[in-house]
Parts: sequence; C-alpha cells; structure tokens
Amino acid sequence: MMSEKYIVVVGGLNLDIAGLSGPIYREFDSNIGDITTNAGGVGHNIAQNLTSLEVPTYLVTVYGDDHFGDILVNECQKANISLEYAEQLAGKKSSTYLYVTDNNGDMVTAINDMKIVDEITPDFLADKLDFINGATLCVIDGNISKASIDWLAAHVTVPIFVDPVSVAKADRFLDALDKIDTIKPNEYEAELFTGIKVVDEETAKQAAQAMLDKGIENVYISLGAKGMLAATGDKAVLVEPMVDKIVSTNGAGDCTMATLAWARFQYGGVLDVEEACQFAQAAASITIESNQAVSPDLNVRDVVRRAVENYGG
Repeated sequence: MMSEKYIVVVGGLNLDIAGLSGPIYREFDSNIGDITTNAGGVGHNIAQNLTSLEVPTYLVTVYGDDHFGDILVNECQKANISLEYAEQLAGKKSSTYLYVTDNNGDMVTAINDMKIVDEITPDFLADKLDFINGATLCVIDGNISKASIDWLAAHVTVPIFVDPVSVAKADRFLDALDKIDTIKPNEYEAELFTGIKVVDEETAKQAAQAMLDKGIENVYISLGAKGMLAATGDKAVLVEPMVDKIVSTNGAGDCTMATLAWARFQYGGVLDVEEACQFAQAAASITIESNQAVSPDLNVRDVVRRAVENYGG
C-alpha cells in the first residue's frame, strides 16, 4: 500500500461543452456569447479542485476509446489527476455534458449523455477496494448507480463524503445515509432526504438535524445566496457566502465539496464544521469569478487568505 496520503474520488468524467451567454440573453433565440470545451463531470471537477488544493487525488471512473476519451485523458494528466484506477472501455462513447448559462452566469438548460457511467459497477469497484480503503477519505458523486453506492457504503471503511449531484439522483443514497461521514445537499436534496421543505435558516437546521439523526456525521446544506448551513452533533451555524463578482455559478458546488474534503485531509479533526465551511465558501468565491467550472486561480494560499479576511481566525 502507498505511503503517501491521498483522496479517492468515485464518479463521472465528462467532456463539458458550455455555451456562455453575452450581456443579453433571450430564451428560444440564438445568443451571442462564448463556447468552451473542458474536461468536467462532478467527480472530475471535485478531483481537479483537490489537486489545485495540493491533494494527491485519484479518480476512479470510466471513459471511452473515442476522440473525447483521448481529450479527457490528456486534460486529467495536465491537472495532475491520476487515472491509474480508472478504465478505458472499448467501443464505448465517453460521457458528454452540454450546458448553457444566461447573462447572469446561471445555468438555464443542460443535456447529459452519461450512459458510460453505468459501467462503474460493484464488480468494477471490487478490485479497487483495497486502494480506496487506503485513502484518507473517499468522495462519491451521485452520478454512479444506486447499486454501486450501496456496495461502496457496505465495503468502504474510510470516511465517505457525498455530493448528491441533483434531486433526480439524490435518492440513490437513501439506503446508505448511516454510512456517510459528510454530505453536501442543496435545499431541494435536503428535502428529499428528510421530507422537510427548506426555505430559510430555521428549516435548514431542522433538515440538518433530521439527517444527523439518520446517522450522517456532518451536514452542509447549500442555501444559494443565503449561504451554507453547517451542522454536526449539537452545532448548526449558517455561514454567509462571499460574493464580490459572479461570472458563472457552474462548478461552485463541486469546489465546495472538494474544499470540505481538503479541510479534512489537511487538518483532520482539528477544524469544526463552521471553520471547514468558511474555507469552502472562500474557495467557492474564487470559482464563481471564473467562466470555467474549475477555476484556474484556485489555490490554498488564496482560500486561506479569503477565509481569514472575511471570517476572521
């Protein structure tokens, strides 16, 4: 087993094709703007944010033997994301994600072609289990199947961090909640897990407590412009966001998840949930200033500086 500390991310690797609107956005019309292509996917984005935060990171995923697959391998190499435990699948089309943002940087529509992610099966994961359990922690994104999530929950012995990804996929974690160390749902995903409609800080606290009661150790509920509710044990606190300039909110959640994982990796149990959340909000503020889902400007020094300047410490 390796002597270095590392994090394993299990999830999707996509080619992201983004349409970013200019200053005027009109629905059902052709809009002037920019079109970009980047490696993406929740799993990939979390992994790339982690490597930007100087964490040795392995992405357990699949990709096709097509041209997009070649691009993805090259992009991961440039980002220092190890694909040593990923697999290229013959005759399969690499995962692709197409999205459009409006003039405020908010996503207005998206189409994903992620069928290949279904190949991340329990059998695929079984021969990688020892490596996964040698990590400091394992991050799971909700794009993988419920069967694989349940298998990981039953067999992974290191702390499991979860990004539910979307309401449509969050229910895949319902039978695994008591095996999760840290989860980062938004208000709609929190409602799915608890039945509590989250509309403000008080209802967010109620939902967080309900998730803690289900066995999750740490809960971070994203409340958008209101901030993030961080909860564990008998502590629940709302951490306000840091927003100076918004270019695109795409990828901010992936950065938040990565930073929470980085905080555990870097500081262990020294930080409480509020301090970890402050770092996450600082990192997210860097991401939303970029038109890329993973900001090229993300780094440990600026995350710490922004957190200290805005929250003290």
